[in-house]
Amino acid sequence: MKNIIALKQQIFILGTVIFLFLSLSVQAAHPGHQLTVENIFGSDRYQDKTLGSIQWIPGENSFSWLDSKDSHAKIIRYDMNTNSRSILLSDKDTDVLLEERTDKRFTIPAYRWSPDGQSILISSQYNLYLYHIKTGKNEFLSRDFEEERDPRFAPDGKKLAYIKKDNLCVYDLETKTETGLTEHGSDTRLIGRFDWVYEEEFSIRTGFSWSPDSRHIAFFELEQSIVPEYPILDFIPVHNPVHMMRYPKAGDPNASIRIGIVPSDSGRVMWASLDKETDYYIPRIKWLPDSRRLAVQRLNRDQNRLDLFIVDIETGQTRKVLTEKDPDGWVDYNTEWIFLKDGKHMIWKSERSGWNHLYKINLETGSAYPLTAGSWDVVSLNAVDETTGAVYFTGTAQSSIERHLYQTDITGSSPGKLTCEPGTHVIQFSPDSKYYLDEYSSIDTPPRTSLHDQNGLLIDIIETGHIEAFDDMVLPSASFFELETTDHLKLNAKLIKPADFDSTKQYPLLIYTYGAPGSQSVRNIWHSAFDLWHFMLARMGYLIAVVDNRGTDMKGNTFKNLVYKNISLGLKDQIDAARYLGQKPYIDNSRIGIWGWSAGGYMTCLAMTKGADVFKAGIAVAPLTDPLNYDTIWIERYMDQPSDNKQGYHESNPVNFVHQYKGGLLIIHGTSDDNVHPANTMQMVYTLQNAGKLFQMMLYPRKLHSIRGQKTRIHLFNTMTDYILKNL
Repeated sequence: MKNIIALKQQIFILGTVIFLFLSLSVQAAHPGHQLTVENIFGSDRYQDKTLGSIQWIPGENSFSWLDSKDSHAKIIRYDMNTNSRSILLSDKDTDVLLEERTDKRFTIPAYRWSPDGQSILISSQYNLYLYHIKTGKNEFLSRDFEEERDPRFAPDGKKLAYIKKDNLCVYDLETKTETGLTEHGSDTRLIGRFDWVYEEEFSIRTGFSWSPDSRHIAFFELEQSIVPEYPILDFIPVHNPVHMMRYPKAGDPNASIRIGIVPSDSGRVMWASLDKETDYYIPRIKWLPDSRRLAVQRLNRDQNRLDLFIVDIETGQTRKVLTEKDPDGWVDYNTEWIFLKDGKHMIWKSERSGWNHLYKINLETGSAYPLTAGSWDVVSLNAVDETTGAVYFTGTAQSSIERHLYQTDITGSSPGKLTCEPGTHVIQFSPDSKYYLDEYSSIDTPPRTSLHDQNGLLIDIIETGHIEAFDDMVLPSASFFELETTDHLKLNAKLIKPADFDSTKQYPLLIYTYGAPGSQSVRNIWHSAFDLWHFMLARMGYLIAVVDNRGTDMKGNTFKNLVYKNISLGLKDQIDAARYLGQKPYIDNSRIGIWGWSAGGYMTCLAMTKGADVFKAGIAVAPLTDPLNYDTIWIERYMDQPSDNKQGYHESNPVNFVHQYKGGLLIIHGTSDDNVHPANTMQMVYTLQNAGKLFQMMLYPRKLHSIRGQKTRIHLFNTMTDYILKNL
């Protein structure tokens, strides 16, 4: 009997060993079949196959893009005449620069075509090189060790402009000479470039612009010596260095700004006069086709009024063309505007109807003729073909969570939809508006790039977007739905369920939030790394929800303005969503968590204080805590200035509600974060400690707001995963 039992035990052990061996063998053979933190954040197996830095080649029926596969950068050319592609330039094959050393080869981090399409400008090792297509040779342009920042060709291709030693310079490609156009730039007087807050909140990098005739350059000048400094401390060396950055917080003085226009062959700078107002922003400028007029957008400090001025550079006269204003909210700066060739009209996006739509503006009278209308938004103005009168734009007429390409005409006829597949279409037109590239994706389809003619006819698939790692993987299901709040607002939402979801079981729920005004998280688009991590959690038995609260985008101006002067009001919708989903029989409402990054970290801190009765656990990554800590442009856009809205700032500060906190918070921050400063976390932690409240914290030294780095991201998301498994 004992022998039989022993034999059975041996058979059981042997079977177990064989099972484990086979399981491990399968896992070893197919490591990509499993969603793990290491696979998601430590490899490129799930990386989208999008085309980088697409540029249409001047004078040709072709375009190019940057390919960085196999650790080598290549510029690929696609010929539309033959539907063929070829390697135009590779960092592996091109001439070695300066010395016979691999670190002097082109890295091609960025490239720019010359206006005649015969050469490519490349910045490498802080130097400028011109690669000539016909000869295959590199021309060394730099003559010193100073950086030529943000080089741009003149439209006629004869000169380059760039920022060097804090000043605007031009380089004559024929005479090989450099001329300084300004001489008063410094660390605090920024010429042709921007301070941190302009770059971050107005999404603007290049601070100068060539006139179409190449005779003048308009440039931004910011004086930031009056802006307070903030210290960024490096904790790792024995002696801790401090980097001081200029950062205007709510209510602080901003950098003063003005626009200069200077002849491109040197001469006296003319300064644009925009009337007597001084405390304002200039988010955009643009030349008119005649090269003698410059358009300037001016946004007041409260950001509820946008004025458009036109400056005549010959007479110095300035004229206001139009004003956009919103007494009940904010006005966004305008990136979607095109001047027509007649010099008398422009196509302009405006929210004056309560939704973003296109208008044909008469530049003399300021009168506006609507080209689109309805309870949906124009997202971007893609192209205008003045030969046919066609106007192409991306909009949400099909669905607020999708993006489609539409065509109307200059008279405002009913728009026709050119894209078919449900999801998100990112469009890039050729300069002549005859062709466009469509980067399409959906919740079920990885990004695919295709070439079309202007009528939407498919010419070729440039990149299929197929990701092999997903071939044999069963992903959790993700579905969209709409939920109604207790005050009858309809919110867009998404729910991720395990692939083997069982409605008779109960699951814990984790809500991901961002929720910042003017943002949108719920979209029919391919998955981000965050989504894949959510899928991993779903396989572990969690449901994941994403909800766009009031104040977010693509729901009309009235919906956005619901959080004006109190951005914490979006929390009500996250609480309503948690309670709504918590009533489902398959959700355990005693195990509802929330997490977010940046503005989402802010919303998480609010949820764990004001919403402590609903949320059991929360993870706040790089959270804004006190709105007074954040920069002027972003926070005052939605909250007004602190002196005019003391109650709103108090209500929107989760630190003031720590007494309602019941536990369950993990707070994470990079100690070198120059966006949402670590002081936010320290203030929250200090208040929690003084109130005797328990929490957990993880810091990442030398890491910025995005907490990047492969090893760091693996550590970060393993930390978050472990916290969720133990606390939710």
